[in-house]
Amino acid sequence: MIGGSVYQKIFQGPPTLLVGYCLIPFENNYGIYKFDSPEFGHQASFGGKQFHGEEIRKRPVIFIHGNSDGALSAGEEEWAQGWSASISHLLANGYSTSELYAVTYGDRNFTNTLKKTVDCETLIRLRRFLESVLQYTGAQKVDIVSHSMGVTLARQIIQGRGIEDLSADEDLEQCYLGPSLRQKVHTFIGISGANYGICICSDEKLAETAPACSKKTGFWAGSGCPNAPIDECHLTSPASSRSHCHSNGRYSATLKRLNMPTRPKDAHYVVSIWSDGDAVLGKTNFAWGRQTSLIPNSDHSAIYSNLSHYSIKWKTVEDQLEFLSNGQKNEEK
Repeated sequence: MIGGSVYQKIFQGPPTLLVGYCLIPFENNYGIYKFDSPEFGHQASFGGKQFHGEEIRKRPVIFIHGNSDGALSAGEEEWAQGWSASISHLLANGYSTSELYAVTYGDRNFTNTLKKTVDCETLIRLRRFLESVLQYTGAQKVDIVSHSMGVTLARQIIQGRGIEDLSADEDLEQCYLGPSLRQKVHTFIGISGANYGICICSDEKLAETAPACSKKTGFWAGSGCPNAPIDECHLTSPASSRSHCHSNGRYSATLKRLNMPTRPKDAHYVVSIWSDGDAVLGKTNFAWGRQTSLIPNSDHSAIYSNLSHYSIKWKTVEDQLEFLSNGQKNEEK
């Protein structure tokens, strides 16, 4: 209800992480997106003020999970741990529930992993979530921490999708997200993303039958997947900003559009994180000769040893805090 004081308790989280109610206004029709995802219980979402008028002291952080995961831990499996560890660590180091936000997309069913791709419904819902946090907190900027498929989704909702983009990817023609929100995102951390695809998706049969490996909206890495670097494309900036690092090779149309050299950075401060022990992305992390987890124009990258595609999320919480803290200290002038 615009102009009113109507609040709904939609971000709750488990009692070990949150004390009291979390509130968010249902304004501008954000309520239709059901950010609480009640079918997944208290693990489906997190964040919000514990009382009306609570002061926001730090820049809010939005967490976007990967394929088959969720906002918070829901079981013993590695892939289902959500952002519980990261949120707990930030809460223990000065953040409040009003400065941390997470939402669940998808069905949290690991057996459906290959059936999931970058789709309009998810993009629009996550974009509205980002917009609602900005509105609710009144913050000029937010930070975003993302993992795996969540890196791709986060980059898409940040970059936006205007009228000029509507014919770029056939399957996303109706996916109008609005203008870029790059100026609203200060620190963007991408953990184990697949910015140039995943080599297992270079299999032509998978590309044709598995949405996750789709040539249009999935993580297709071309019909061949070289495991050696091309020139300096495997290095961090400024090498990663060179045009040939993004224009060569054939891979997913959606990913190529996100990586266009004419597009500016996804945020003021961009950090890419990955592990050489990642069985999903491969130990070399290469796709089409590029390190697939290196977001174009990254300001910083961190490579870890022997962490899995999933454990890297909770075994790097100290570094996540450091990157966010560095961002807090180095505000744009």
